[in-house]
Amino acid sequence: MNQVAYKPWLAAALDLGTNSFHVTIVDTRAQPYRVLFRYGQKVQLGAGLDQANFLSTDAIDRGLNAIQIMASQMTQVAPQNRHIVATNTLRVACNRQDFIQPAEEFLQAPIQVISGKREAELIFAGVADELASHSLGSQDKLVIDIGGGSTEIACGRDTPKLLNSFPMGCVVYGKQFFPDRRITETALQAAVDAARQCVSSQVAAYKQQGWQLCIGSSGTIKALATLSGKQQQGLAMVTADSMANIEKRIMQFGSLDEVVLNDLRSDRWEILPAGYAITLGIMQAFELSELYFSSGALREGVIASQIEAQTKPLHPCVKVLN
Repeated sequence: MNQVAYKPWLAAALDLGTNSFHVTIVDTRAQPYRVLFRYGQKVQLGAGLDQANFLSTDAIDRGLNAIQIMASQMTQVAPQNRHIVATNTLRVACNRQDFIQPAEEFLQAPIQVISGKREAELIFAGVADELASHSLGSQDKLVIDIGGGSTEIACGRDTPKLLNSFPMGCVVYGKQFFPDRRITETALQAAVDAARQCVSSQVAAYKQQGWQLCIGSSGTIKALATLSGKQQQGLAMVTADSMANIEKRIMQFGSLDEVVLNDLRSDRWEILPAGYAITLGIMQAFELSELYFSSGALREGVIASQIEAQTKPLHPCVKVLN
């Protein structure tokens, strides 16, 4: 039987998110590391959760199909250099092992279910690493990442001084506020209000820490920045005015199934209204007039953490009781 020739200088980070799975492969010989390959696939694992947090067979199958594709892309990465983290959906799914066990067999590496705060910490590390060579990198940052099932917010300069994970995301809010898939002003405003209320109790603590700029790092922020078309200091961004224009575009559609925005990938269309509402709710709560976008996020944080720790294991996974 032929043996795989691993390249020990390769490392991979795989993020098993609520909306999509993403893998990044890097060459660690370069300083800073050099990205060789990025791939993402819409899975909407979180759409398969019922009210009892039981993950459906269909959702598990979608996830495993994506895992097999991503495993085939990591054949030259040694198993010990494959770093796989799972976030909100697998944190809450009561039958998570029905997915995790076969997925680990495909990946030949352990899946670590990380806590929301650890997720926020790694996201901050990814953003800080991405901005290290940028003039804005040395400033105090408020970092926001809107996922499919949770939203992480961290504040600090080189390391986070305050971080939280909030139970709201574009897949969850899509199901909650657009259950019939109709887009109405009432539904959109209800989602904005809920997002603002979700973070409101923590706003004072973040303001006490202070920040000089706000960075968004998720696919939602990237999509909104793309639609905004604004850029400053070499970074894409959204502003209060551009958010108002984006809302007008969203309200042109009667349902999630009708959303077509050629500026964006098609897998972002139906979750955009919920992602927009969460972003606007956060901007209102924190009184933000502008929000930059950074491509650094969870996967980059995982890789940076591993390179820094060298052979030390990743932060222990969270044990969630059934």
